[in-house]
Amino acid sequence: MAKAAKSRARRRRPTPRGAGAAAAVIQSWPTDPMGGLPPVQVAAPDLPGTHLATRIVDPTPAPEPQVYSVGTGGFRYWTAAEALRRAAELWSAAGTSAWNPEIGAALPVQLDEGVDLNAYYSREAYAPQNIKQGLSFFHDTVRDVSTGQQVTVWSGESPDVVAHELGHAVLDSLKPVLWGLATTESAAFHESFGDMSAILTALQLPVVRQSVLEETGGKLWRNSSVSRLAEQLGYAIRQRSPAAVDSDSLRNAANSFTYVDPTTLPPSGPASGLSREPHSFSRVFTGAFLEALGAMVLVLADPPKADDVLQASQDMSRLLAHAALNAPVRTQFFQAVAEQLVRADSELFNGKYAEPLTSALVRRGLLPLRSLAAAPPAPTRMEAAAKPVRMALDGAALGLAVTTVFVEAPAVDDGRAAPPIGVMREPGPPTRQTAAQAFVEALIVRGRVALGPRLRASTISMGAVTQKRPTHQLSHVNGEVELRRIAFDCGC
Repeated sequence: MAKAAKSRARRRRPTPRGAGAAAAVIQSWPTDPMGGLPPVQVAAPDLPGTHLATRIVDPTPAPEPQVYSVGTGGFRYWTAAEALRRAAELWSAAGTSAWNPEIGAALPVQLDEGVDLNAYYSREAYAPQNIKQGLSFFHDTVRDVSTGQQVTVWSGESPDVVAHELGHAVLDSLKPVLWGLATTESAAFHESFGDMSAILTALQLPVVRQSVLEETGGKLWRNSSVSRLAEQLGYAIRQRSPAAVDSDSLRNAANSFTYVDPTTLPPSGPASGLSREPHSFSRVFTGAFLEALGAMVLVLADPPKADDVLQASQDMSRLLAHAALNAPVRTQFFQAVAEQLVRADSELFNGKYAEPLTSALVRRGLLPLRSLAAAPPAPTRMEAAAKPVRMALDGAALGLAVTTVFVEAPAVDDGRAAPPIGVMREPGPPTRQTAAQAFVEALIVRGRVALGPRLRASTISMGAVTQKRPTHQLSHVNGEVELRRIAFDCGC
């Protein structure tokens, strides 16, 4: 299997740098280091790349492209570089033409930002919180609870983690309004998009496609080395906090979670159940995606071959890019994207994948049952073009020593209006006020909010006791306090 992959890699060699020069070959992980597949030898990636360029900032100078031994700095560098280019080329082919304008022409990448079990994406640098622009990865050493051995884990060594974080940057290009939106569903879709990016990126390698077909018997929605995302990082976190992540990975896309109103869930909780925490709630959409992708493969052929998996994965990347771009900014954002996935299939593939997409999305509660009989309605022009609205939240209700906190809320409010006094409220979607309040409350409870330079430490108390990396910051803007996102991270 490895020899076949090596042979294909030789046929894909890029143009030599000099006349008569042979293209360099590097060694890298095809999926996560604990994913079960051995390293493969492939042509050295073309850096920074023509489309969706990525610029590795450290180390400087970069190691020469060659076959390095596993565990060396050179191996880690070229594993990350190969995963970056593989993911960037996938999303470029799916229609993403450039990074968010605040990023510029090339996405900066820091392969080792210090000690942490984490990785993050940020549009811009935030010096007070030590946040750098682009993608940042880390390393840390944990004690294995079974053997007592010390194990060092590098988040940038996992193609799953690299492709996940690059997925955040891709979605921030396709749908920049999601960056600051204060709802669980918008944040959770960002995390799901990262996980879907990791899965689709893995499937671009022949050795991975053949392996997953053998593991699952052609049913890609089953548990496999592809569904188990970031096994190594998940392993490291479990040594310190066993219930924080899935039992076999950071998150497993082969799950059975179905949609519930996230405002009814706790702010955080063990990985065995759903919570309002975006990484936790993201598993609902990711599970539906994997189920749909597996069924799309069977539309192409049953039993499927590796080429059918490749075609379905590339078709799904186009569907996701199209759906994310066109989904209206609604309170129920998962449903908005689900509807656009079905509509994108009609526009791009003449409805070829309508049945597997709709069935999976209905089973997971992301589309109403009536969608099995009729296509979801198109959004109105007003819904499609509407921008997020600025909303005031009660600071005291959030435990803050400020009167009002302003956030960005969905333009389209799917919630029901408050009933007259004395009339019970019927079950239904939350209002954008409720959704935003629940999202910010959960951030504060989990200690993910930092203070801008002009706010007193007494403004917020709960975040002061946590060692977690902040994802948001309270800032003074024109005399008012605003909550602003500063990063999407692993949530570790």
